[in-house]
Amino acid sequence: MSINCDSMLYSVVREEHLIHNDFFLRYLEFDGEPFPSALTFTCVAEGRELLRLRYGPEEIAARLAYAREELPRYRDSSLGRILGLDYRPEQAFLHEHFSFFASGVVDKLRIEADCGGNTVTRTIPVIPYRSPNRWRFPLAGTAVVTDTYPSLNSHRWCRNSEFAFDAGAFDETLERPVLGGRPVYAACGGVVEETFDELDDTDDNTDLAEIEARYGEHARIDGNHVLLRHKGGELSLYAHLQKGSVAVKPGETVKAGQQIGRVGSSGSSWVPHLHFHVMQDGLEGPGVPVVFENLRTILGEPCLLEDTVNLVRTED
Repeated sequence: MSINCDSMLYSVVREEHLIHNDFFLRYLEFDGEPFPSALTFTCVAEGRELLRLRYGPEEIAARLAYAREELPRYRDSSLGRILGLDYRPEQAFLHEHFSFFASGVVDKLRIEADCGGNTVTRTIPVIPYRSPNRWRFPLAGTAVVTDTYPSLNSHRWCRNSEFAFDAGAFDETLERPVLGGRPVYAACGGVVEETFDELDDTDDNTDLAEIEARYGEHARIDGNHVLLRHKGGELSLYAHLQKGSVAVKPGETVKAGQQIGRVGSSGSSWVPHLHFHVMQDGLEGPGVPVVFENLRTILGEPCLLEDTVNLVRTED
C-alpha cells in the first residue's frame, strides 16, 4: 500500500510567547489493501518532534465514511481547484487541520500508516510561506472580515482559496449590507491577467446554471472579477464585483492602491461583499497567505486576520 497526498503544505506561523503553527492537509489517498488500522501524524521541527496525533481504526473508518459522502459532491471540473488532482480519489482521509502552539516552527509532517503488520511512511515538507510582495488591504475604511483560514470552511479545504476571506459591512442593525458600490483597490502592484464584467448582482431570479453554461464555471463562482499577476508567480483574485465597475483591462499594469472595481454581489454571492485570495501558478494553483501592512483592529493593533471573524479598519 502507498499513501498519496499533497506534495507540500504552506503554513501560517506567528509568535505569541510560543510559536503558533497552522497548516492544513487536504487529503490522504490509500492506494492498495489493506486500509490502515492506525494512522499517526508527527509534526517535526529541525528533527525534533513537536506534536504527535494518532487515530485508531474506529476514527479512520468514520473519516473514510465521511469522505465517501463528500468526494462525490466535487465536480470533475473542480477537482484541480479543490484537491489539485485531475481525478477523483475512491477512498481518502480528508481535512486534517493542524493548529497548535509549540517551541518551534514545523518544517515536516511525517505520516505513518499501520497496514496489516507493515508500516507505510510518507513525509511532507511544511513551508512557512512569506510573500515576496508587499500587500495593502483592498478596501478602505471599516469592514468585517470572515471565512478566514482558521475556519474549516469552503475556502480552507479548497486548494486554490485556502487563505481566502470575505469582507463585508453592515449598518447598526447588522441586517442591511452597506458595502455594495464601495471601491476595490489593487492590493499589490502587478499586471492584469484577466477580467470579467458581464453579470448583474445575484438575486432570487438568477439562474447560476445558465450563467455557467454561457460564461463558464469561473464566472458562476466568482462573478465579475479581476485577476492580477504579481512578482514571484503570485496572483490575486477580486471577486463578486459590481457590473460595469471593472476599471482595468488585461495586460494593463496597475499600482498598489489603484481602483480596479467596486463591491458587488455577482456570481455565487447573496450579499454584497468582496472575496479575495492569493494563489500561485494559475487559477488552480495553491493558495498562499499574505499579510496586509495597513490593516488594524478597531483598537489600532496590527491585524493578521487570525480570527474567524475580524472587525478591521485600514490606515492610510
